[in-house]
Amino acid sequence: MKKFLSSWGPVIAIVLFLRAFFLEAFMVPTGSMEDTIFVGDFMLVTKFNYGIKLPFSNKVIIKTGKPKRGDIVVFRYPVDPDMPQPEEKHVRLFPKWFPLLPFYWSKEKNFFVYYAPRNFIKRCVALSGDTVEIRNKRLYVNGILQPDTYAVHKDYYITPGIDTKSIEEFTKMWLDLNFIKDRNYGILVRDNFGPVVVPESCIFVLGDNRDNSEDSRFWGPLHIKYLKGKPLIIYFSSDAGPNLLRIIFSPFKIRWERIGRILK
Repeated sequence: MKKFLSSWGPVIAIVLFLRAFFLEAFMVPTGSMEDTIFVGDFMLVTKFNYGIKLPFSNKVIIKTGKPKRGDIVVFRYPVDPDMPQPEEKHVRLFPKWFPLLPFYWSKEKNFFVYYAPRNFIKRCVALSGDTVEIRNKRLYVNGILQPDTYAVHKDYYITPGIDTKSIEEFTKMWLDLNFIKDRNYGILVRDNFGPVVVPESCIFVLGDNRDNSEDSRFWGPLHIKYLKGKPLIIYFSSDAGPNLLRIIFSPFKIRWERIGRILK
């Protein structure tokens, strides 16, 4: 055991250090970023672009930069319905400031609950203070039609939007998460949305696959504290994704042409 620790201990420590502050592997489970990123793409994410954080927390210890329009960003899903609610049905086992993965005690199940935050990947299209509007699938930022060259539309039907008495009323519905709470209602704003002003310390993100993406149109602005980093390079890709067992046993599904692709 002592020989193992002396040989592999420094290697393990370096790997954990790099993962905590610099690089993390990420596999894309959905098609919301097609045709830029595909289901089954494995990528390395640089974690220092928007601040170096305390491991397993949102606390920034060193500020390094701010998101820009056009950035592809990886982030923690801000309204994850699977997240335990400690104040109601769960008890947190460690204080929030303690850098450990969040473990809870479920009062209903009388057992431990482990919560692994879900990560999403989208494109930043607007920053704090920007006015965002979508008219008939076309994106406008501060009243200017965006080139939006990465956007893909695979559904020719245009959803009608909703009628509101004022911008303030629409904004309140958006910030109150009405469009994610009632998905039948929320789908109406897919192609005709806003206008809304992006709140302070937030960004507005969209999937490149605009007709099949759960993004800021539905669950609201993304606070920058949830940002994890930027994807750098695709190091592996398989058409068998996202099922890991299918990927392992389907070598003929490897997309060799995507390996080594730089993301931007």
